[in-house]
Amino acid sequence: MNRSELSELSDKSFDVIVVGAGINGAGAAQQLVSDGYRVLIIDKGDFAGGATSKSSRILHCGLRHLAPGKSIWDFVFHPSKFYLACHNARKSMIARSDISSSMKELVRPFRFCFPIFKDDPYRSWQVDFAFKLLNLLGPHDNSLEYQRFSGENLQEIPFKNWFRDSKQLQSVSVFKDYQFISAARLVVDTIRDAVEMGATVRNYTLMQHSKQLAEGWQLTLRDVLTSEEVMVKTKLILNVTGPWGNRFNQTLKSVIPDKVIGLKGAHIVVKLPEEFSEWGIMIINRVNEPMYFLPWHGMHYIGLNRTPYDGNLDEVKATEDEAEWLLGEVNYVFPQLSLQRKDILYSYAGINPVTFDASEPQGNREVVVHDLASEGLHNVLMLTGGPIMTYRLIAKQLLKEVSKRCVPTLAKQHPSSGSSEVTKLLRNSRSASVEMNISDEILKKIIVEEQPVSLADILLRRTGIGWDIDQGKSAVPGVATVMAELCGWDEQRKEKEMQLFHQHIKEIYQVQKYWGDSVCD
Repeated sequence: MNRSELSELSDKSFDVIVVGAGINGAGAAQQLVSDGYRVLIIDKGDFAGGATSKSSRILHCGLRHLAPGKSIWDFVFHPSKFYLACHNARKSMIARSDISSSMKELVRPFRFCFPIFKDDPYRSWQVDFAFKLLNLLGPHDNSLEYQRFSGENLQEIPFKNWFRDSKQLQSVSVFKDYQFISAARLVVDTIRDAVEMGATVRNYTLMQHSKQLAEGWQLTLRDVLTSEEVMVKTKLILNVTGPWGNRFNQTLKSVIPDKVIGLKGAHIVVKLPEEFSEWGIMIINRVNEPMYFLPWHGMHYIGLNRTPYDGNLDEVKATEDEAEWLLGEVNYVFPQLSLQRKDILYSYAGINPVTFDASEPQGNREVVVHDLASEGLHNVLMLTGGPIMTYRLIAKQLLKEVSKRCVPTLAKQHPSSGSSEVTKLLRNSRSASVEMNISDEILKKIIVEEQPVSLADILLRRTGIGWDIDQGKSAVPGVATVMAELCGWDEQRKEKEMQLFHQHIKEIYQVQKYWGDSVCD
């Protein structure tokens, strides 16, 4: 998986070029190459540099599709909505079981609780029913371990007394769920497997120009770092660029209707009292949307608010207003916490790409594969929607659509469903403590085998160190030294790369007016 010179691709032909190396692009490339397609996957940034690495990272059971925030009468009077909710919940349960068993190094279980207050618009029996339905819909090899605590049993919830108005607290539902230790590593591992089966992959590579041919496309690719350009050919283009999807379509044709809308989700990261340790909490906020408190190496990250976003997709960050709103929701549910701006360790935000629907301001949550032939773009497919956890199901859906338009030219292979050796080594390096301590040996494998070109690539998307409490500050000198050795950086370049990482963290992951001088200074 070495990052070769772009010139090596000059005049090469592919069956499919996958544009976008988030989780769905990576999954599509893996599935297509295993089915015999000659595949090139490119991304204008780093692998998992967009929505995938900035999500809530929940490998969830699908409860959100059924109970919280939903009116039972909405389901009664609109059976199609209930069918769709069950369909999506079933996909979530299948994916939850599949990934938690096959990629144990990338996920971890935790206790998730859902408080039910007397003044909530739903009742305990609805939540009970939702969990019974989830058990029926999903595989039986991974129990939800569902319990509901009420009355005197509420004392078993260690932070029970922190909730607003304990007299209004009717019960607390507790169940087992999972979170991705690193969604970015899931992408990297999937791409690694695709490469081992013969796929060609390049990050920091942009499609500069395109020309539609009688049978496919001719594309001009540009290396974002060196400005080198080459021409390649492909039978089919697969647009899996997520929130960048509309923009990419416009590089193929100047005028084309929007297919995707971006919903921004902001998160704040805080340290909560010891009673909350290792507990996840889901609430319904005051705008009737799910909100999550998720444990993360001694901290909790809390989000998210979903708002349509049409700003700069390359510099998405939590705003002051968003952080303030999240603090307000936290303090409403847990007034005794009295969290203030100074309590926020850092923040982040990502864009969830959902299917554009003129009748719905926040888009349509269905996963859709668009055939752009109707827009004059033959042999161009585009994916909209698609959560991280169902990427394998989505990859099979994309394969089905590709196979209708393009015949594979190579032999079939069997993709791996497990984690890479590097991921296993990384998991072991954190087993003894909250802080990750990565050896030079592991770093060298990452640098040589996984195409990082910056410290952010390693600290945020290959190792996850940048998500720790100091956002990688303590690790920067050591990682920079190893990277300088293998990449041929002189001392001046090394210092510059360290400064660029600190600047990136300050600009993207922190709301500056809150903190002034940051931990990265």
